[in-house]
Amino acid sequence: MLPIGGPIISSTEALAPKTLPKRLTVVGGGYIGLELGIAYRKLGVEVSVVEAQERILPAYDAELTQPVLESVKQLGIKLYLKHSVLGFDAASSSLQVREPNGDTLNLATDQVLVAVGRKPNTQGWNLESLNLDMNGSAIRIDNRCQTSMRNVWAIGDLSGEPMLAHRAMAQGEMVAELIAGKQREFNPAAIPAVCFTDPELVVVGKTPDEARAAGLDCIVSSFPFAANGRAMTLESKSGFVRVVARRDNHLIVGWQAVGVGVSELSTAFGQSLEMGARLEDIGGTIHAHPTLGEAVQEAALRALGHALHL
Repeated sequence: MLPIGGPIISSTEALAPKTLPKRLTVVGGGYIGLELGIAYRKLGVEVSVVEAQERILPAYDAELTQPVLESVKQLGIKLYLKHSVLGFDAASSSLQVREPNGDTLNLATDQVLVAVGRKPNTQGWNLESLNLDMNGSAIRIDNRCQTSMRNVWAIGDLSGEPMLAHRAMAQGEMVAELIAGKQREFNPAAIPAVCFTDPELVVVGKTPDEARAAGLDCIVSSFPFAANGRAMTLESKSGFVRVVARRDNHLIVGWQAVGVGVSELSTAFGQSLEMGARLEDIGGTIHAHPTLGEAVQEAALRALGHALHL
């Protein structure tokens, strides 16, 4: 119902605007829509976000997204939650949406950013002539990115979720080594997912809900940036670092964080999972002061019952 063209744009066009609209309506309250919506709002554009779910960033848990919700409201972005899109009226330049009570609402706008997800670009390349096994709209691959045809590999978004640049780069490096005769497998302990909103979100490994669903008995511990010296100097005390670790042996299975600049913590999170770190390993590592990374150590210490600054 919203074909790309004219006032209807995708994230591709949104990243290279010729001019800025006065009013932008974002369809989709996920990470792509909010990243771009926040950026446009900071450039002075009046931004509205239409999301069919009851809250923004529905792929993340409510505790993690609360600081982002507060920031979005402070920026003056209008949220239309539990609203579904009906269509766009070019004559009146308005997006038609259905309200939760069933009524139709017309949102006047200059541009509509469709940010409800991406799909692998497998059409129009005569790819079907290879008769590769598919996984939905993506190409099916094994743990070496090998397709169902010998000497044909697929990496990145073409092979499905998670559609992340750093996953694609790691897969590409591995395939190059395989072609050169090396022995490799793509088997990461975790692939960091970062949402570059303001504040940022980071998820590495299992969340508390995912750990429970996997049947793991876990300790979940958070440390707030309100008690972190570096966050205070950045005048950004909202957010926290959260660790998920097995209760029996304290093996860390996941990290989450929300706050300004927390994307830089994703490396430490990923390394701890790849190296099989336990709470004691992180809690016993000296972290520089004042840094946001101290909250990583403090979250581990709090899980052990030894938090120093809380």
